[in-house]
Amino acid sequence: MEPLHLRQATIADLAEIMRLEQAGFAAAIQESAATFSERLAAGGEGCWVLAAPDQRLFGYLCAEFWRYQADVAAERFARDHSAAETHCADGEEIYVSSMVVDPVLRGSGWGSRLFHGALDAMRARHCQLRSAILIVHPEWLGARQIYRRAGFTEIGTVPAYFAAPDGASHAAIIMRREDRDGGAMAASAPGATPDDGDLMRLQYPHAPADH
Repeated sequence: MEPLHLRQATIADLAEIMRLEQAGFAAAIQESAATFSERLAAGGEGCWVLAAPDQRLFGYLCAEFWRYQADVAAERFARDHSAAETHCADGEEIYVSSMVVDPVLRGSGWGSRLFHGALDAMRARHCQLRSAILIVHPEWLGARQIYRRAGFTEIGTVPAYFAAPDGASHAAIIMRREDRDGGAMAASAPGATPDDGDLMRLQYPHAPADH
């Protein structure tokens, strides 16, 4: 199997990012192509993809840089909010707004590699970053495990954020990692090298499942 490359996303990746968004999330919580297009335009340094040599994408992570606030208002996490209004190039905190790994790679460790690799890449290029924040569904246990292992802790909730098919709603859990001493935000993925054009060259641990 050919290696995957972790690289910064470009507007040319939009169709593949949307394919992953639709494969990874229920329709009620998917974000729009316009939202992702604005993220790429406003804060492209926070958007990263796992790409095959043929440029098919197997995962993406999008983030913004925010001014650090000890007490974060729930309104800041609004779905489809304007990245042009919230992203701050010299902000101190990474807000991980969305991350998806292709379903064919789930359970193979690629979600963790994408998460760690992208955060490490942002920290390597933007030395002012000192913390990271995100929200997660309470039932996404695999994602919550990745975040806890990376040092994130639960600091609050966003009420009624996730809609369920039966009409119910779930609060989003807010998780944050602070790193005021300037150390690594997350453990580097195996084989990572700080190359601007091709940050990581990683081999599949096994062929992806056919489903």
